[in-house]
Amino acid sequence: MQQPSFDTWTTIFLFAAIQGLFVSCVLFIIKKENRPANRLLSFLVFLFSITLVEYVLYWTGHLYTFPHMLGISEGFPFLFGVILYFYFKIVFRNYKIRPPDILHILPFLLFTMIMLPRYFSGADVKMLWMTGNQTPPVFEWLVSFKTIRVIPWPWIKIIHMTIYLVLILVDFLALSKTDPRVRKWFSWLVGLFAGFIASYASYFILVKFSFFNNEWDYMISFSMMFFIYFIAWFGYLQPAIFSGFSLQESIREPSRYRNSPVSAEVSSEILCTLEKIMNEDKLYRENDLRLDKLAMAVGTSRHHLSQVINSHTGSGFFEYINSLRIREARDLLKSKSKEELNIIEIAYAVGFNNKVSFNTTFKKLTGITPSEFRRQHAEAKSNQ
Repeated sequence: MQQPSFDTWTTIFLFAAIQGLFVSCVLFIIKKENRPANRLLSFLVFLFSITLVEYVLYWTGHLYTFPHMLGISEGFPFLFGVILYFYFKIVFRNYKIRPPDILHILPFLLFTMIMLPRYFSGADVKMLWMTGNQTPPVFEWLVSFKTIRVIPWPWIKIIHMTIYLVLILVDFLALSKTDPRVRKWFSWLVGLFAGFIASYASYFILVKFSFFNNEWDYMISFSMMFFIYFIAWFGYLQPAIFSGFSLQESIREPSRYRNSPVSAEVSSEILCTLEKIMNEDKLYRENDLRLDKLAMAVGTSRHHLSQVINSHTGSGFFEYINSLRIREARDLLKSKSKEELNIIEIAYAVGFNNKVSFNTTFKKLTGITPSEFRRQHAEAKSNQ
């Protein structure tokens, strides 16, 4: 039995896995504006991190200490491509996941069902399995199907991930070209996934050669580590990308335009027109409002509009729009004639797509929830 020990690389990989688990929690809990997309990305990082943990335990010999981690990530490759595909559908098209979409995870469910006897085996059985003294268990009804033991699962997983990589490129490559920054972000994320597939496939090729060693095996972990760090870095530097606004608008950093050559006179005209549109037309009520559309209504470029919003409000486009929505929502919550409206009706009326986003933004800007705000206002009026 291998004496458990860490080397430099396994220490780095374990550190990356722990950070990945932290990043997945942050994406899942804190960034709430676009919860379906955030949760998918969070789940993807979580799966990569757990896989990395299992690999580290295997390389260091600590898998004998934690035998129930054995094979826990075997079915994850059947989810990687699916998660990334639906993440892009939500980000690019505001897609809502429906019950029929569960068909995409049938391969994972089938694989999990076949592997259940292994997952639920006791620690003693898994120890014998790891030491080569016992073959992995299967369902009794599968024993007669001798081919079940020789199914090339690794290559089926590789083909499955490749299919979804192609689907992503076919469906979203054209959309990603609408903006250079979007294209760069999309290329990085898809490129890292392609790199993972390549490293995953290379392992099962190189393992057949005599010169194979752990350094080659580390390629898979390198690709997962880069994937985790990329999402963590991008989520930190570009937090708006995980919001409910369009990718094209979210990816733009308002500070880029602080030194724009727009003159003070032009800036004042833009601001005046913008305030008039928002106060009279209440364009912010449109839940699909985008910077391009607003710039067209104001009669300026989106670059200049971004600069004006940032310099005069100290916030970006989506923060500015949400502040106007919450301002009207507060008026509606206080209005006696609107008391018959429930919270979700008010959320829709001011431009939010769902109650969760409305509650989160409302509390962020006011410190209390819409229900608390309405109750406090009602109590204040009754005490007058």
